[in-house]
Amino acid sequence: MSTTKFQLLDECLGYRTSTDETNEDARYLVSGSKNVLIDQQRQVKTRAGYTRLGASNSALTPVRTAKTWNTSTGTELPTRQYDDELEAYLDTVDGTSVAAWTRVFNGLSTTAKVRSALWWDTTENLDLFLFIQGSANVYEWSGGVAVVSSITGTTITKTGTPTFAENRFYATRNMTLFCVRTGTEYTYTGGTGTTTLTGIADTTGLIAGDVLIQKVVTNASEPAAGRNNHTIHVHENQLVLGSEDDQEVFISKNTDFKDFAFSTPRLPGEGALLSLEDPAGGFGSVGQVLVIFAGRNGVYKTEYAQITVGSTLSETLKVKKIQSGVDQAAISPDCIVSIGDELAYISYEPALRIITDPQVLAGIDPKTYSNPIQPDFDDEDWTGCVGHWFKNTLHITSNVNSKLYMLVWDENENGKIERYWQPPQTFPVGPLSTIDGALYGHSNSVPESYRLFYGTSDGEYTDMAVEDKFAIHSIALFAYRNFGDREKLKTHDEFYLEGKITAGTDFTATLYYDFGGDSGNIQKTIDGADAGIVFENASLASLGQSPFGTNPLGGASVEPENTLKYRVVFEMPKEDYHEIQEKYESEQVDAYWSILSRGPNTTLSSKRDSVIRR
Repeated sequence: MSTTKFQLLDECLGYRTSTDETNEDARYLVSGSKNVLIDQQRQVKTRAGYTRLGASNSALTPVRTAKTWNTSTGTELPTRQYDDELEAYLDTVDGTSVAAWTRVFNGLSTTAKVRSALWWDTTENLDLFLFIQGSANVYEWSGGVAVVSSITGTTITKTGTPTFAENRFYATRNMTLFCVRTGTEYTYTGGTGTTTLTGIADTTGLIAGDVLIQKVVTNASEPAAGRNNHTIHVHENQLVLGSEDDQEVFISKNTDFKDFAFSTPRLPGEGALLSLEDPAGGFGSVGQVLVIFAGRNGVYKTEYAQITVGSTLSETLKVKKIQSGVDQAAISPDCIVSIGDELAYISYEPALRIITDPQVLAGIDPKTYSNPIQPDFDDEDWTGCVGHWFKNTLHITSNVNSKLYMLVWDENENGKIERYWQPPQTFPVGPLSTIDGALYGHSNSVPESYRLFYGTSDGEYTDMAVEDKFAIHSIALFAYRNFGDREKLKTHDEFYLEGKITAGTDFTATLYYDFGGDSGNIQKTIDGADAGIVFENASLASLGQSPFGTNPLGGASVEPENTLKYRVVFEMPKEDYHEIQEKYESEQVDAYWSILSRGPNTTLSSKRDSVIRR
């Protein structure tokens, strides 16, 4: 047995594809890697799976948009749109378990996307869910939900102690609700300050346990008859609407989202009309600055200035084009993501760009963060892409190819922020949202929603048979190692590998000698049931417990229960090579493994490579 020292690598720095894999730091994962994650300790682990939220639905109508509304009254209302429906997931309402996606509105377009924003109503003292869908309508929903306790001929009493007003039902206008079970609408005239609504003409059809929802209000011809609204945003409580059909941006008053009028001179808080060079393609806010994307190239910022005209305090509102460059506008409103005081988006180039300070951006290109994996960006189809910020990570989905890209913000103990890309993840999702503190993806093929990075298999549900689960194909492919001497031949006869594994898991380790395995390859299996190489935590074994790993991604890379430590030295015949590449792979249900340390006992070969000499 050789007594030479092993050349070990104990960390992974990220995923990169923009540099030649034979000239990259061997601590990077490269193209071909998928469905593995790099945790805060910079160790590589298999990703967790996904599990469905709510009932199954095989209709071929994908979820087109999704947004979780964390209301001003402390409730959480996850929403999703598919076919002609807008639904909200109701978990528990005043102590009554609903646990189902529930219709809020139907009769929408079956092809256009719903896009939404939140606006504060000072009359009702509620934030309202405003949404559009490529028409002249602006829809509003208060988020009112209740469960029937009892009824009389003219009254409805709800369950629980909160009043109807506290459950977000309108108290001054649009006082109509509907029963989810029957679709029947009921108009009330009073009682919102109590648990009993009054003044209902006829309560026929209602029974105890029925779910009641405040009716969505349709505001037609806003901001003008015949104008189609495609993009929406709220900036300083002013509704901002753009259209793909013209180059105008309408801005409402901050006290009435249906009033777009303004005086001359314009007064603070009044509406406004902005003219661009191209149709608006999306909006975002960076501090007090409204950022507008238009066409393929245009990026604009708004400039407010207060002046006194006579004795009247007035306010000018102008829009200024930022010199951003060709194809540097946002490719979709759904890929524009606010990250604290920054604004990230996918451009037409395509690239991931981030605006940090639009006040000083004129003449300077937004920062580009996709360069390390630019080949992936160039090869990807970004049609319908969606961006979402969750737990220090920017998530971007490719709706067409069912891929999830993840850029991690990692802050060290000195406050320095480092960013690195995770390898692509394959999930059958398009829109993303955060529900109850977890990341959810919504199907790009059927009306279903999934909690991502949960469980050890894809499609894993309660009491699901193992044979019905979907295996996760996990690959960790590292850059080549030449051990500091590119031109010289190396050799080894042992390879050390250490990490974590579950007892039912086995995965393969493949070594490729020279580029693409031109000088051969060797494959070894790591078996979680091999008592000679796995070790249990004895201090926890007597309690029937085992340790969990860190959880930097909100569940994305947490270790499952009963994880074992493995340590193995593979013996192998000596082969001469210039460089080697390592590949770790598995494709099975309920599998988990990680790579903590790896490397051969490499030495220089006594041979000289005469084949390459001329």
